[in-house]
Amino acid sequence: MTVRQLFSAVLGVALIAGALLGSGIARAQGDDPTIQAGVIVQGEDGSVQTFCVTLDGNAPTGLDALEATGLDTLAEQSSMGATVCRLDGVGCTPPGDSCFCQCEGDGPCTYWSYFHLSDAGTWQFSIAGASAYAVQQGDVEGWWWRNTSDTSAAPPPALSFESICGAEAAFPRTVVDGMDHEMTLDTPPQHIASVTLGSDEILLDLVGPDRLLGVSYFADDPAISNISDRLDGIEHTDLSGDPELLISLDADLVVMASYSNPAALEQLEDAQVPVFALSEFNSVDEIRANIRLLGEVTGEETRADALIAEMDARLEAVQDAVAGEDPVRVLYYEPGGITYGPGSTVDEIINLAGGVNVVAEAGLEAYPLVDPEFVLSTDPDVVLVSGWFSGKDDPLGWFTSDPALGTLRAVQEGRVYAINAAHMTNVSQYIAQGVEDVAYALYPQAFPDLPMIATEEPAHD
Repeated sequence: MTVRQLFSAVLGVALIAGALLGSGIARAQGDDPTIQAGVIVQGEDGSVQTFCVTLDGNAPTGLDALEATGLDTLAEQSSMGATVCRLDGVGCTPPGDSCFCQCEGDGPCTYWSYFHLSDAGTWQFSIAGASAYAVQQGDVEGWWWRNTSDTSAAPPPALSFESICGAEAAFPRTVVDGMDHEMTLDTPPQHIASVTLGSDEILLDLVGPDRLLGVSYFADDPAISNISDRLDGIEHTDLSGDPELLISLDADLVVMASYSNPAALEQLEDAQVPVFALSEFNSVDEIRANIRLLGEVTGEETRADALIAEMDARLEAVQDAVAGEDPVRVLYYEPGGITYGPGSTVDEIINLAGGVNVVAEAGLEAYPLVDPEFVLSTDPDVVLVSGWFSGKDDPLGWFTSDPALGTLRAVQEGRVYAINAAHMTNVSQYIAQGVEDVAYALYPQAFPDLPMIATEEPAHD
């Protein structure tokens, strides 16, 4: 798409939006010295950030609201107001670049698009640049690093002002953890220790590294962790359930799990360590519940809602893409006969990706061990292999070179793939990546614009 084509498309959307919005420039403010507005920013990787900003009540603009988030912002002025060229390190850098440097030529066009949340709770494209749009008390502004050629991309979650700015509930507050234990916090915890990988991944996206005193030793392992490259600034990256170490941290919140050592939990409670335990981790619904619980205990309900909304949007996009495809029968397998059935997150990933889990077909339980005879008898269309738990460096080579397993139809047809273990076995919002990986492995024809990045090369050409 050329820049001229981009502006033609933007003008067309603007004319439609104008009928819906009227003129935002003429809206008057009240007499209050300050106002509050919500700002939602969705970046190039689909991650969502939400901000409740306080602005001078004297005719603040959309650009004022964006700059109040603290994100690095580079804008270019025009007759229609400011156009945001670069935000939070993403975009173009005038004057060396055009503000629409990723819209030149006939290829895809990606730029920072600007929206306002309507009274109906839907996004409306802005007819004015950010510096020409007057923000009122209670408005919600949206910014999206949008690729116009990706029609399946989900826009930012349409969060209400109340969910963004009203979620900072008063402290002290009393919360109930996954084991029905009450905890009262006087202030939002600022020194949080996490002892499970699932809570590590959720908390890093909820509160950032500044409020994390420590994470589990799994978090530093890129083979199983989705956050191993984001741990800078976290003092401890080696936590386990060792109660003496956890007591010595003097954390104002320690996040554990119901399956943690009961004796360790009791010792921590006796030492009056503020322990918050999560319960179940076996389904997307339980992941949603854990994100909400951690949002509540940290005072970050808004970010929790945004994480859930982003995860759900990605899951919905996959299901829309594979709707109508003939179901593919699939086996997830790890060396040593490890697989997963109903009641496991792996089984739910396969189902959400549109596949049929042959382990569930066979009536097995959540965490069975199976032998080669079982694998041969199920004759899956696709086999997904991973080797983290077994320690195999090349699970794909191991599987396809096995004399018995190598006779499978899936091996002969080149439909055995090594899958990302961190995406498949997580119990956080990153489960959406596992669903995307599996859906693409099963139905590549439903994702013609995506490269085969989730899996390695098939077993045979």
